[in-house]
Amino acid sequence: MSFQGKSDLKKSIPKKMKGWKNYGDPHFIILQDNDGEDDCLKTKQELCTIANPYDKPFHVRIVCQELESWLLGDPEAIRRAYPEARIRARAKFRKPDKLGNASQELGRLINIQTKVQRAQNISQHLDLTKNNSKSFNVFIKTLQQLIQEEQSRSKA
Repeated sequence: MSFQGKSDLKKSIPKKMKGWKNYGDPHFIILQDNDGEDDCLKTKQELCTIANPYDKPFHVRIVCQELESWLLGDPEAIRRAYPEARIRARAKFRKPDKLGNASQELGRLINIQTKVQRAQNISQHLDLTKNNSKSFNVFIKTLQQLIQEEQSRSKA
């Protein structure tokens, strides 16, 4: 599900968590861009405070700083999606979560298409084991743990 901004996401959390009571035992993952906010932990705590009263399992994950940081974390995926991209092993891409302007950086490398088109094209080539983005890796690890837990429950 996508939302039109942070306030839209925050308003929708109670509705979603109440509304999914008839769908088995859902586990919610709340994902939000940090967008240059100084305090990721504060952002995470705000989202946890909104979700806590609904007695549903959830994880909050913060994308540092922009979703494009996750794409820049895998330069090879960018090369595969856009062979003409002017990307080299730049030091700043080794820690893409530190970039305050990941969207602009990606736009400079691939100065075509919309953000959504770039993300769709690059994401098809992402290697889940070789991404330099710490926030991406935390998100993937969370998904893997949830899948493993669900598989264990199914076997029991």
